This record gives sequence, structure tokens and C-alpha cells, in this order.
Amino acid sequence: MRQMMYVAGLLLATATPAWAQDVCSQYRPLPAVGSWAQYQTDRGGQTSSLRMAIVGQEKRDGKAGVWFETASESPRGKMIVELLVPSYPFEPETVMEAVMKRGDEPAVKMPGSRMGGGRPAGQGRGGRGGNTASAWEQQCKTMAVVGAETLTVPAGVFKTTHLHSASDSTDVWVTKDVPFGLVKSVTGRSTMTLQGMGKNAKKSITETPKEMPGMPGM
Repeated sequence: MRQMMYVAGLLLATATPAWAQDVCSQYRPLPAVGSWAQYQTDRGGQTSSLRMAIVGQEKRDGKAGVWFETASESPRGKMIVELLVPSYPFEPETVMEAVMKRGDEPAVKMPGSRMGGGRPAGQGRGGRGGNTASAWEQQCKTMAVVGAETLTVPAGVFKTTHLHSASDSTDVWVTKDVPFGLVKSVTGRSTMTLQGMGKNAKKSITETPKEMPGMPGM
């Protein structure tokens, strides 16, 4: 889980003016609608998967937005989260609507204003809440370029840039040739690798979601 949280933060943090020149920002390609990337995470003998995709676009209250979707599967089950955001990358507080579906349970939705002051959808109340994006922002600033490397992963062979963070011994390999930029990451005992990518992604949640009931602490 820590691995997914790190990579999600690295990929989702917005390149705001205060840190537009950090080493990570140049490797965040703008994915077109339909773009997707599938990853596998191995941690301590347990395997999980994560697919990230841009699955549509929509106007809401006169504002243009895109639907960013993550679909994960782990020993704990399946989870799909769809966020309507102004663009990609985005800040958590700019989310206009969130739709979530856990396993076979009915899909639920809630407005972005109910996401706990910027807490990413699907994150528990014990998480970092609104500080998550800024934490990853600071982490990204500590990354240094190791060099250019050709990397072979299940999705293919890629010419990448190897980045390293000395603060937590994290290594990532990135390229603009992949939706969302990431090819591989290694943090502690966790390894996350690109399994496949494409341009034909559609929404995974096809049912009409129900309004999420009141959630104390959100």
C-alpha cells in the first residue's frame, strides 16, 4: 500500500508555479482521453494490480473536466475510483465529483466538496488528508537524476530516466512515452512495474451510482 500511495502521489501532484521546475514535472505527460497504464506491485510475496486511465470528459457547471480512473485489485479485493477533475495532473481539492465501487457492492458517488478537505478518494480517515499532495510535492523535490537507462518490463523496452530519492531510498524510472510517465518504481520491499498500456480505456463503472450517505469525519 505504501508503494501505491507514493507512486499515486508522485503522479497526481500538480506542477504548481511554486515547484514547476522540480525534477519530476518534466516527466508528467498529459494523457489523452482513452489513455491507460496497467501496473503490478509485488511486496513481501503479495501481488496487487493498479490501472490508471483517463476515461472520458464532461462539462460540469460550465467547467470542462476529465474523468480520471484507478482500478486496483489486491488480496483485500477490488476497488474502482473515478474522479471528475479539471485536468491532469490535479490537486485533490479540485475534484468535482468522486464515484467509487468496491468489489460487487453498488457504486456510490459524492461531490468533491465532501472529500475531507482534499483527502484523496478511497483513503481512510487515518491518512494524511489535505497534506498528502504537499508531502509528495516535497518528496519530488528531493529526487535526483541518476541517468538515462534502457529498461525492459512486461510492457516492453523503454528508454527511461532513472530518478532516486535519498530520503527514503526510492528509485523510479520514467519516460514521456508512457501514459502517466512511470515505467518502474522500487521502494523498500515493493516493486511496481508497467504491465501494459493503451489508448482505448472506457469507464469501468457503468451502473448509475447511488448518493453516498453521511460519513462522520469526512
